[in-house]
Amino acid sequence: MASKTITITEEVYQLLKLIKKQDESFSELLRRLAMSVSGQKLENFFGSWDLNDQEYEEIQEEIKRNQIPFNGKKRTND
Repeated sequence: MASKTITITEEVYQLLKLIKKQDESFSELLRRLAMSVSGQKLENFFGSWDLNDQEYEEIQEEIKRNQIPFNGKKRTND
């Protein structure tokens, strides 16, 4: 199967990582997201989630908890 390389911001990558299932590839995640919009153009949904301050902070904290350091080992909360 052919593949394509896309560029996304670190913020988008972290958000996608939060909703990706453990056994799911990023291609599978993007396919699932694209299919979930029921054939509508994805750009119709850009900006549709109006985050409040609490939601923003919760997402940022989740991203921080799941960041992988340079050595490739996931941080533990020990």
